[in-house]
Amino acid sequence: MKISEVLAIQAKMNDKKAPAKKPKPKAKPNLKKALKVVRTKETPNPNALQFVINGVILDDGNISFANKKEAEGDKMGTALFERPGVINVFVMDNFVTVTKDDKTSWVPLKDRIWKTIEETVTFYQAEGKIQLSEVDVVNFANLDNEKKLQGIEMVLNRSIRTNLAQDGGGVELKGIDGDEVSIHYQGACGSCPTSTSGTLQYIQTQLRQQLHPKLTVKSV
Repeated sequence: MKISEVLAIQAKMNDKKAPAKKPKPKAKPNLKKALKVVRTKETPNPNALQFVINGVILDDGNISFANKKEAEGDKMGTALFERPGVINVFVMDNFVTVTKDDKTSWVPLKDRIWKTIEETVTFYQAEGKIQLSEVDVVNFANLDNEKKLQGIEMVLNRSIRTNLAQDGGGVELKGIDGDEVSIHYQGACGSCPTSTSGTLQYIQTQLRQQLHPKLTVKSV
């Protein structure tokens, strides 16, 4: 056998022993482009619609814009306020709640907002989850204001905010003066007819039952 034939056989054997080449890793899809509005959800406020996203865009807390100036630096918020009639934008979990004024119709505004959200929505980085320890509220009246506010936040988190979020809204604790608690409604709750009556009464009842019977609540 010729030396050339021996070398050819050895080359074929080496090729068979060589490990198969691994496929090149594929580029990960652009998660920004993967975010889509999947449906809208009506809220108790006829002027507010909840636009549900196919993924969580804010995993803690919420973001609320009451006007274009507050939305400066936020691409989606700024773009939404460019739509005539939009007066509030509220972001939480996997949804964006947009509130319009009384004069503007949802047709064709709804479709335009849907498109705007899909073009500009992104993931929001939470600044850090606030961990509220359980507050000893047995002697609530004797606590300092900081502890009282922590106790109220505790009640809002476990008894109020989840229900409001289902309707596209939220509530922000503004302060306490004596026995009077000040709150501010967000999102769909902002101009909802029930927020100044039923919802306010429910929040006050929960605070009285869980913290102190003399607490009153006002919306600011």
